[in-house]
Amino acid sequence: MNILKKTDLDLESLNSASWKWLNSEESIISGGEKSRQPQAFYFFANEQNHSYCRRYNKVVNFRRDVEDIGLCDKCGMRFRTYRAAQICIFAPAEPYFTIDSRDDGKAIEEFPDKDLAEKGVSDFESKSWQ
Repeated sequence: MNILKKTDLDLESLNSASWKWLNSEESIISGGEKSRQPQAFYFFANEQNHSYCRRYNKVVNFRRDVEDIGLCDKCGMRFRTYRAAQICIFAPAEPYFTIDSRDDGKAIEEFPDKDLAEKGVSDFESKSWQ
């Protein structure tokens, strides 16, 4: 049984989270939510650590559903984690492998597109330093 499925960004779910572009000018120039270039999203955890996760493609309890099961290590998108916010880098218009539950996240060793996600973070970082 394959617990992973490739899905487009759920814009409704993303917009229900508390977030901003890390570099809003660059993100808008690149196409915003329609960008195929990796963009950095600054997600603010609120209400018991709830934040958006691209791998669930919805708002989740970050500490329980992401951090405690080591999902970021399996994912490749995470850039930095702060006390009350996370920066995640992904191309909004690209489909990514997603999971439905914490149990799915615990069961997988890493996402099949982890290399692509890590490349997106590297590309973003190198572009930021130019």
